Amino acid sequence: MADTIDMNSARHHTGALALSALLLLAALGGCAPAHIAPEPLPVLHQGGKSPVVAAARSLTGVRYKWGGESPQTGFDCSGLTWWSYRQVGVDLPRVSSEQYEAGQPVNRRDIRPGDLVFFRLPGNPKNMHVGIATDRGTFIHSPREGGKVREDALDQPYWRERFIGARRVLRQEG
Repeated sequence: MADTIDMNSARHHTGALALSALLLLAALGGCAPAHIAPEPLPVLHQGGKSPVVAAARSLTGVRYKWGGESPQTGFDCSGLTWWSYRQVGVDLPRVSSEQYEAGQPVNRRDIRPGDLVFFRLPGNPKNMHVGIATDRGTFIHSPREGGKVREDALDQPYWRERFIGARRVLRQEG
């Protein structure tokens, strides 16, 4: 009988410790104190350069992989844009159709480095290709199976004919 009481007491004590630990974790993991301001959105241009373009450009030559989202395994088009934006602290949706809804629409003549550029590809009407505009009138993208991350001119006839829109996800400096 004494063993039964001790076991029940131990279970009660262990449960109370677990509950205390959970309450402590909840208190520590809650909102930041009011005096700590949230970090602002990253600025698109820092010293005249786009950190998103720099991140994407650093991946030039990485192989295409459908569903890929890392330099080690390769990238599909939206994996490349997703990864590049994550490098500057922006949580962009993972797939191109959802990326097309992110940020603000931009007219073609107003595209700036770091903006997302979208193209409708032949075949499936839902097939949307995405890349990141640069400061050179080009965009960085992961083109297709067998390809590698590269820059292409936005004004190439193939891309000009398939352009469907651009989105600005980061605010402009100034």
